[in-house]
Amino acid sequence: MTAQEALGKIRVMLGLNEVELSDENTTKDTSVETTETTNVELASTTLVDGTIVKTEGEFEVGKQLFVETEEGDIPAPLGSHETTEGLIISVDEEGVITSIDEVVAEEEVEAELSDDIVNQLVNALKPSLEKIDELSNEVNKLKGEFMEFRDEPAGKKVFNNLNDYTTRENDLVNGRMTKLLELRRKNKLN
Repeated sequence: MTAQEALGKIRVMLGLNEVELSDENTTKDTSVETTETTNVELASTTLVDGTIVKTEGEFEVGKQLFVETEEGDIPAPLGSHETTEGLIISVDEEGVITSIDEVVAEEEVEAELSDDIVNQLVNALKPSLEKIDELSNEVNKLKGEFMEFRDEPAGKKVFNNLNDYTTRENDLVNGRMTKLLELRRKNKLN
C-alpha cells in the first residue's frame, strides 16, 4: 500500500472528505516564427510565476533570453529564473544567459504501509476526533442556551443601591449625633 492509498484509507475510516490533488503539467513549447526572409526557431518556456520566456534556438549559455509582454519581447532582467520544467536560468544585466542548472528535486519515496500501521494511526486519532466532536456538541449546546437566554424578556432592572445605603447610614449617624447634642444641652442646663 502506498502512502497516498494509506492516506485515502485513513480519511475514509475517519469519515473525513477526500481532497483531490491536481498535478500541474507544462511542457516546453517550440514554435516557428516565419518572416519573408528567414525562419527563426524560438524556444519558449514558462517560469514558475507564469511568465513566458523565450530565446532563439535552444536554451544555451550565451544566448539572449526574452520575456514575453503585451508590448512585445523585452530582455530578461538580471537574476535567476526558475522554469516549470525544473531549470534555473541565470541571466546577466543585458539578458544574456550565463548559466542553466537543473533544480535538485528531492526524490519521492513511496513508503509501503501495512494495514497494521494504518489501523494504529486511526486508533491513535480516534480519541482526538471524539474529543473534538464532544467539544463541538458542548459549544452547540451553549450557543442554544445563550439564544434562549437572549430571547427571554428582560426582568426588573437592578440599580446601584449603594447610594441609598449610604444616605440611610448618614441619616442614622446624623440622628444619633442630634440626640447626643440634645442630651449634652440638657446636662449643661441641669
